[in-house]
Amino acid sequence: MAWDSYSEGMVTAWDFTFSREDMQAFEKMSKDHNPIHTNPEFAQSKGFSGPLVYGLLLATQVSRLVGQELPDTHAILTGLSLDFISPAFVDEQLRFESTLVNKSDATYSLGFKCRITRGGKSLCRGTASAVWRS
Repeated sequence: MAWDSYSEGMVTAWDFTFSREDMQAFEKMSKDHNPIHTNPEFAQSKGFSGPLVYGLLLATQVSRLVGQELPDTHAILTGLSLDFISPAFVDEQLRFESTLVNKSDATYSLGFKCRITRGGKSLCRGTASAVWRS
């Protein structure tokens, strides 16, 4: 696909979940052993129904956007800003949505608004930027 396949307003979306195995793999890789993510009793003592999905595990969906879901493989992630509004939990059905809000023909840059929702309620929102290299 070519640069011309990108247009402002382009929406990309998919449903996803994170399993307990995903959480364990991320814990091992990141070395983040905070009990809010690993211990159900600890998470419940803080008022949550269970361990919280790692925020940066949620952010992997932006990597998926740029690396796999765009019309071609010429985009490279250059920036990311996310706000975490509400927690996500293991095995929840979540939805990632992005809208291309800026396409610069002069710099071959792309700007996206992104959000992760559960049942239509935003859990995470932010922006991502990428450059396109042919």
